[in-house]
Amino acid sequence: MVTLLIEDRRLATDELVEVHVPLKAAGEGYLWADAKDVCAALQSGPSRPAKVFTMRGKYRQTFLRVSADGEDTTRSANLKVEANKTLPIVVEGVRIP
Repeated sequence: MVTLLIEDRRLATDELVEVHVPLKAAGEGYLWADAKDVCAALQSGPSRPAKVFTMRGKYRQTFLRVSADGEDTTRSANLKVEANKTLPIVVEGVRIP
């Protein structure tokens, strides 16, 4: 089980969500989760247009985009999970043309 620490900038709220996703050992005190598994767990309910990312050092790692018509765009990617099995993520709104 991984605890997602979600900062939702669309609503200016913070949420804590626990999801079951497979983890791979990476050494040095952290684990890897596949972005597709995390997205599947996140998208179990209705969604609004958004961009979802986590930080890898100073870099944004965007792993999910949801369009205005509810279409998800994601791909497989390693997301760094801390040793305490937490993954901080940020949800931002997107402009709809």
